[in-house]
Amino acid sequence: MNKYSLNEPFVTKIVDRKLLSKDPQLNKVYFISLDIENSDFVYDVGDSIGIIPQNDPRIIDLTIKEMKANKDNVIIHPKKNIKMPLYDFLLTEANISKTPTSLLKKFDEKIKPDKIKELLTSHHLWDLLKKYPKHKLSAQEIVDKLLPMLPRLYSVASSIKTHPNRINLLVAHVSYELSHIKRNGVCTEFLCHLAKENLTKIRLYSKEPQNFKLANSDIPIIMIGPGMGLAPFISFLEERIKTNASNKNWLFFGGKTSKDCFYFEDFLKNLEKENKLKLTTAFSRDQKDKIYVQNKIYENRKEFIKWLDNNAVIYICGDAYQMARDVEKTLLNIFMEEKNISPEEAEKYLEELRQNNRYLKDVY
Repeated sequence: MNKYSLNEPFVTKIVDRKLLSKDPQLNKVYFISLDIENSDFVYDVGDSIGIIPQNDPRIIDLTIKEMKANKDNVIIHPKKNIKMPLYDFLLTEANISKTPTSLLKKFDEKIKPDKIKELLTSHHLWDLLKKYPKHKLSAQEIVDKLLPMLPRLYSVASSIKTHPNRINLLVAHVSYELSHIKRNGVCTEFLCHLAKENLTKIRLYSKEPQNFKLANSDIPIIMIGPGMGLAPFISFLEERIKTNASNKNWLFFGGKTSKDCFYFEDFLKNLEKENKLKLTTAFSRDQKDKIYVQNKIYENRKEFIKWLDNNAVIYICGDAYQMARDVEKTLLNIFMEEKNISPEEAEKYLEELRQNNRYLKDVY
């Protein structure tokens, strides 16, 4: 069991960072490698890594300006009860993207309930402060109301048996517009752009999955993970290759285009050439008619059922709202067709797979 936690994180640095995506119009996706050499940090395939990020210094400066404060002002940490500079607190300890309702009400005691949600969802702390330039709150009073910095979880994309000195991650940079202002995801901006290689301290810990563990070495596995959902399956494959496990590994992977979104392409194609992986891809924009992983699953339905009949475990990782639902719907249709059963019996069969830990999901 790892001794590190959210409250007592392991501290390391980035030792390698590569931009994997090529099209600037698509999300930027990075390979990020973190150093654990000569340490007692351990992790397992299927684990998530909790990253405790730092806020963007530019946003901190804006926030302090709108607080009418100075970055060297000393405040008392509301949870730890220790003195620290305001800038340091905002850098590592506070959530300055989401403003608590209680703080907004301090800015405007007469605010109407229907206005609260509108303001909180369309502004971060600094531009909300800017809307209330006549507020009388001190830096300490504002700090006392702020929410804590929360960790962001990323699936491990490496096996410690293959990379004993590294934790590898696959990270998609997040950017969006709010109130006509471009914003960045706090943790993805930190990992992809702000943190300096071999210098900036990265606080992290590992978290075991509740139910997304790699099957025994002799059991076939079917992995369905388009986009960022690929990450844990890289760790699964590295582990299986390193431990000379079964070569019955089938990966369904996809993205928008093979040119821009075929992450770990060389690694996966080499495994395919060595007959250690059956690789089925679906790149939606590579042809006129869009094709997704669920289409490829249906196309290979007869072999899919044969794998299940041979005790294969199904893993799904990635988007919970669209992909995972579409895949599950496809699986139910395949069960009905290939097993000649009713919709109710197909649901029952899927539930049996779930109960027997043969249908496992890590979706978000």
